[in-house]
Amino acid sequence: MKFVLSDWVPLGNPETNKFDFGRLQTLPTYNPTEGVRLRAGVASNSRLSPHFFVRGYTAYGFKDRKFKYRGEAIYSFDKKAYHEDEFPKNNLRLVYENDLYSPGEMHPRSANDLLLVTYRRSVNEATYRNFAEINYEREHKEGSAHTFWLRKSRFVPQGKLAFERDVADMRIPYEELNTAETGVLLRYSVREAYVQQKRKRKPVEMESPVFFLSHSIGFNGFLGGEVAYHRTEFSAQKRFLLNRFGRLDAVGEFSKVWNAVPFPLLVYPNQRFKHHIESNAFFLNRALEFVADEQYTIRTTFVGDDFILSKVPFFDDLGIKELISLRASYGKLSAKNDPLLSSSSLIYNLPAASFRYGSAPYVEGTIGITNILGLLRVEYVHRFTYRDHPDALLGKVRVDVTL
Repeated sequence: MKFVLSDWVPLGNPETNKFDFGRLQTLPTYNPTEGVRLRAGVASNSRLSPHFFVRGYTAYGFKDRKFKYRGEAIYSFDKKAYHEDEFPKNNLRLVYENDLYSPGEMHPRSANDLLLVTYRRSVNEATYRNFAEINYEREHKEGSAHTFWLRKSRFVPQGKLAFERDVADMRIPYEELNTAETGVLLRYSVREAYVQQKRKRKPVEMESPVFFLSHSIGFNGFLGGEVAYHRTEFSAQKRFLLNRFGRLDAVGEFSKVWNAVPFPLLVYPNQRFKHHIESNAFFLNRALEFVADEQYTIRTTFVGDDFILSKVPFFDDLGIKELISLRASYGKLSAKNDPLLSSSSLIYNLPAASFRYGSAPYVEGTIGITNILGLLRVEYVHRFTYRDHPDALLGKVRVDVTL
């Protein structure tokens, strides 16, 4: 149980080992593109060096029969007790990754290590992506943080997904998309506090608002990049304590791409930064179903405390709590990014599964119970709008496990 909770296993004597094996939660996973996926990774600790760390993984999908991998070399300017991500970070990092990527289900800069919860509906809506990146991340104890990065990426469509454009009576295919970008991410939390664990840190200051502001710039002709663009994102999260009744978690986000770009570089409802407040994804939309270059989302989740179920002795003894959530997303696709209206050679045909927002936002909500045995969450998810889309999921029962 200790190994499962820490998600890493020491390679050798736990008191003297220099490398750990993990993550245990991602060893065997499944997604529609790769089928069964096996993944194994290692990471060094401070016994090798308190300033220099290496980590990486390799994975294999039995359905697509492809190897994937990621490697990182990190230099921490501050001496670390065990691992490089201890608070506060002051790290220079080199990354190279070659793996599966769904532009509709992952933020472009998310770590690709959550396959238990990603690629749910990415059949023919994902790409293979390899990239090289150098970044510098600095956190300060008063709550501010910043990250600078320079990245070169290559995207190759998989399955029936195609990069192509109709010109007159001709359909022009593109085998790959190459980008080069630099950017900055600013984060501010009014108060921060963490419990430092062996391979991760757990936030204990959940009520403080957290703000993210990011801007990235794409280049045409530099490092092989083919697209010049600007992308701006803003996000805010806050946990509200509702006296003795429970808590309400709220996350609001704004994203905008300012230029004409191919559809893999547009914005989608589930592209989001990692927040302290998790389990707030949209569950019933397809990966690339709602496409936009300007998008607004809000995610809210209420978890009861001294509310309804606590009045029932059986549920109260087990600590089971009620859960209600509501999520909404709305955006627009400007003429410069609409292949039916744009003359730009950068604009690919949209995938068959993609739709523009109409006059209403996409809305879904859940009702369920959580904290079952301390780790289970069961909920019914209902789709309120755009129920007439082909193959739309209208409602599902969802089970989640949080270790």
